[in-house]
Amino acid sequence: MKIVTKNYSLKNGKRSYLVYLKDQNNNSLECYDIYGDEDRLRKEEELSEKYDIETTNISYISLEKFNEDEDPVEKPLFLVFYLSKDLFSNKQLVAAYGENVKKYLDEKGDNVRLFFMPTEKDEKIVCINPLYIEDEKEYEKINSLIKGLESQLV
Repeated sequence: MKIVTKNYSLKNGKRSYLVYLKDQNNNSLECYDIYGDEDRLRKEEELSEKYDIETTNISYISLEKFNEDEDPVEKPLFLVFYLSKDLFSNKQLVAAYGENVKKYLDEKGDNVRLFFMPTEKDEKIVCINPLYIEDEKEYEKINSLIKGLESQLV
């Protein structure tokens, strides 16, 4: 058996928790709605002693992770395209470029939001939200995606 505690709310500086007692198959046997850190620790200790659960079988899920898990919507990738300001003088050209990029990304099946910004400096593409990425393979995927798009700039 194990204990899983999920922080699901923070109001007026006090946290609310769901404390689960789970079996070996991860099925919930008991669930307690707890308000405050002291009560959470007390309930975890009570369950731990009652069912002889070691500390290695007690896990905690933060509020941020809880919200992320509860929100099934995949977080989009935000790409900013810095393009020559001269390009923006021709709206049809920018629209055509945007459509080509959208088509390229749709074929890849990626959830991406695009922003096109005029620049007097070098043209480039920047991913502005990599903090959601936990897996190194995802970084490789983003780099490959950006390189493919950058090759279209030339």
